Amino acid sequence: MMRKILMLLLGAVISVGLFAQEVALKGVVTSAGDNEPLPGVTVVVKGTTNGTVTNIDGVYQLSVSADAILQFSFVGMKTQEVAVGGRTEINVQLESAAFDVDEVVVVGYGVQKKSLVTGAIAKVDGDELKKSSDMRLTQALQGKTAGVVIAGNSGQPGDQVSVRIRGIGTNGDAEPLYIIDGLPMSSAGTDFLSSGDIESIEILKDAASSAIYGARGANGVILITTKKGNANEKFTVSYDGYYGVQNPWKKLNLLNAREYTMLTNEASLNGNGTLYFTNEEIAGFTADTDWQDEMFNYDAPKQNHSFSFTGGTQKTTYSSSFNYFNQEGIVAKGKSNYERFSIRLNTSSQFGFFNLGTNVNLVRVNSKGIDTNDHFGNGLAQAINMPPIVPVTNGDGSWSTPEQFGIGLQEITNPIALLDQLNHETKTSKFIGGLTGTVDFGKLVEALNGLTFKSSYSGELALVDGRGYRPYYYLDALHFTITDEASRHMELYTRWNFENVLTYDKTIQDHHFTLMAGTTGFKNQYDNVGGSKKDVIFDDLGHSYIDNATDPESMNVYGGFSEHTVASVFGRLNYDYKDRYMFAATLRRDGSSRFGSENKYGYFPSVSMGWVLSREDFMAGLADKLDLLKIRASWGQNGSENIGDFGYTSIIGNQNIYYFGDSKTQYNGTQPTRIANPSLKWETSEQTNFGIDMATLENSLRVSLDYYVKTTKDWLVTAPVPMLVGNSAPTINGGKVRNSGFEAEVSYRKELGKLYVSASINGAYNKNEVLDIQNAEKRLQGGDGGFGQSGVLYAAVGTPMGIFWGAKTDGIFQTVEEVNAYTNNEGGLIQPNAKPGDIRFVDANGDGQISPDDYMDLGSPYPDFTGGLNLTLEYGGFDFTAFLYAALGQEVYDATRRYDMNGTNYRSDWLNRWTGPGTSNEYPRVTFVDDNQNMKTVSDFFVHDGSFVRLRNVTLGYTLPKTVTSYLKIDRVRFYVSAENLLTFTKYDGYDPEIGGGVFGNGIDHGIYPQARTVLGGVNITF
Repeated sequence: MMRKILMLLLGAVISVGLFAQEVALKGVVTSAGDNEPLPGVTVVVKGTTNGTVTNIDGVYQLSVSADAILQFSFVGMKTQEVAVGGRTEINVQLESAAFDVDEVVVVGYGVQKKSLVTGAIAKVDGDELKKSSDMRLTQALQGKTAGVVIAGNSGQPGDQVSVRIRGIGTNGDAEPLYIIDGLPMSSAGTDFLSSGDIESIEILKDAASSAIYGARGANGVILITTKKGNANEKFTVSYDGYYGVQNPWKKLNLLNAREYTMLTNEASLNGNGTLYFTNEEIAGFTADTDWQDEMFNYDAPKQNHSFSFTGGTQKTTYSSSFNYFNQEGIVAKGKSNYERFSIRLNTSSQFGFFNLGTNVNLVRVNSKGIDTNDHFGNGLAQAINMPPIVPVTNGDGSWSTPEQFGIGLQEITNPIALLDQLNHETKTSKFIGGLTGTVDFGKLVEALNGLTFKSSYSGELALVDGRGYRPYYYLDALHFTITDEASRHMELYTRWNFENVLTYDKTIQDHHFTLMAGTTGFKNQYDNVGGSKKDVIFDDLGHSYIDNATDPESMNVYGGFSEHTVASVFGRLNYDYKDRYMFAATLRRDGSSRFGSENKYGYFPSVSMGWVLSREDFMAGLADKLDLLKIRASWGQNGSENIGDFGYTSIIGNQNIYYFGDSKTQYNGTQPTRIANPSLKWETSEQTNFGIDMATLENSLRVSLDYYVKTTKDWLVTAPVPMLVGNSAPTINGGKVRNSGFEAEVSYRKELGKLYVSASINGAYNKNEVLDIQNAEKRLQGGDGGFGQSGVLYAAVGTPMGIFWGAKTDGIFQTVEEVNAYTNNEGGLIQPNAKPGDIRFVDANGDGQISPDDYMDLGSPYPDFTGGLNLTLEYGGFDFTAFLYAALGQEVYDATRRYDMNGTNYRSDWLNRWTGPGTSNEYPRVTFVDDNQNMKTVSDFFVHDGSFVRLRNVTLGYTLPKTVTSYLKIDRVRFYVSAENLLTFTKYDGYDPEIGGGVFGNGIDHGIYPQARTVLGGVNITF
């Protein structure tokens, strides 16, 4: 018996010795779908940093202990764990991960497993963004997630977009807060990022998610995380590049020369005038100019080239890139361009218990631009209104103008000549960087395991240098200069953000909780200086320095300064039991320099809860059908401080002129610019959210549903004051608006044999209603339509925010009898100046006359429904992606034609004008004398359906097989062709139905610079 025991002990000792030994392990990792080798798979010994990655043939080699457990992970594949068990060769097949149930999302000041998230957070991977060639990441986000409405302010390269998360909640700035690697930024500040540098973007939509950002989270928060290296990752070089051409996807149908002279003569005669053009004059017109063709820059190039370098050892990781982007605009060749150079470096180094991270970005942007949606500017509005009988140049090469043809059009003149006088460029240099230090106390004292402290300092320094040269020229009586002028302005933006966060993560049996507390300090400063001088000795932009101008009396200088600071403390508790019951609570206290002593600080709380029903015992019968079923609810408050700097007080202005003494000597005086309001406080947004998350078919199919109610109160508005006060009105709090809506997202990912399918569809419906406005008028108005049409956009109690507000029309008066029959109760004419062919306006209030009191809701520039459809197919090296975006239920106000001037061109629709009884009930007669105010009355005549469905992107790619790339000593090569904005389905006849802008500027078309249709080809190479 004793002998047997000794033999067993000896065997155990030998086994322990064997498993304690190091073995040289090797193997091949392949895809279970097609049995192809997988390069770049991370192979790590569980619980350590010892690991490697597979080579181009899927082969790995690693020295491990005989009893180790290996983890094999790869993007898009299920992570697999394998026990070594003393073996020297282990081959593994990885299966496609339809969805990773343990996927993490970035939340404010941390990360969290998506399955445990209790708020409304949407995540967009960087790989999704790379499918778009948009310069701005915000534009590339369009349609990627429900509840986020993104509209381009124009198609000009470099221009910003309007982003609205869950509707309009303010009468001021409604843009969300952007956090880029911890640094708060505005939308304009995101232009330095390339889509290839993005790891992920998280959108915090409900108050529970964004309350951790307190005073600046009322409009939602967008978190942007840039790429970082991975431990034990081999040095990898990648090149991504494309080149394409852009063209306008649409032209307006305008009158040609014959049609133009016909309608112009008709308008003159209908206004009791004579023929505007005689037959002899018409016969002498030789030009039939297509001014749109003259303005458009066809086949405008667009290109992007990006090199990235990633890698890492056990202790240090790095990710860097160099990007070059260049885009010419499709309007005004040489005057509308955007060029960007950027260099980025992210590093992370581990020194025992301390981790040091750095983030550096250097950016140089060169840009030129024209007016993109301006009734009076130098953009497409000029081309739309220019008479086609005017040639671009005269026979001697000089510029031709309408004035030469007897047409006085005031602001409208030869648009090509105007652009030729435009000489301006802006160069922006940026440094954005940060330093982060993290202490893991658990590596110092085991009892403190889970306790970490993170301190980070990040900042931006941006210098904007603008130069301009206005030459001497004479086009007509309103477009000329007396002498030339050189100008220059410089703007300096500096901002820094200092954060300290203490986090304690602890699991006690089935209870898991995370406590987080922190402080942050933020400061933003703006300095500007500029000047100009006339009579330049050179006549080009390259030499237009102020020192080269010689007129001392024309010298002009200006400058200014502003600053903004925020100091905050915040905390959060996350708790979950068995990954089944979740609870989270946050509280933030913000202090802002934009508010006075009475309300310097604001408090912003939130609570949220979640319940994973699918993990309950009573759901066991559905375990094979339902992978996840989670319900969640949240409530919270956010704030907004977007009132500008020093909004609570009265700054001193020095532009006042006073005269004293008998000689009336002039003195410059100073006085307060407005009435102070020390009790001014934050706008507050309060939101309740209910959501359901489901997953089935082995996590291949996921569904997420949300319902929300968001109420924003205490708007920052201008108070009415009597004129006798003699000063501008103060900013006060007053007003309330409610947004409520539904959001739905459905995603499916599956590997069906050799075919990989990924599809997602999302949609959102939002209802907006103003509940209160605290000013004397009980309304807010803004936005200009055509000339003389002000207050086109409107808000009052019971209406949505920023709707079109004007008169309703009821067809066209066909006869004198119809005009005379439209009377009030006393028999008087409701439209006494009307004639047959004029528009009949609806007397909505029944007072017997047409006035602004009859105005009503004519529609909203914001869509009722937005949605996106994303589809990806991969088979045998080929990949196909398509993305559709829809915005339905919005209207556009067409203010493209200058009706205030006689002689401007018409759209071809006006050929369907009224010319006699029964000829038209839609378009009135053309006339130079508009006694009935057909064209000056804000009405639904100008409001059109702006709904659209757009094929934003379609791409076909091919990846070379491994046999070819192995021979070329390259890891991966993919070629692709892509088209942006290939098809747009809309009833709107203008250049583009997608017109962003401010709250009281959205949806008005003055001749919008359209988005381009782009066709490009590209290549992705990994070495």
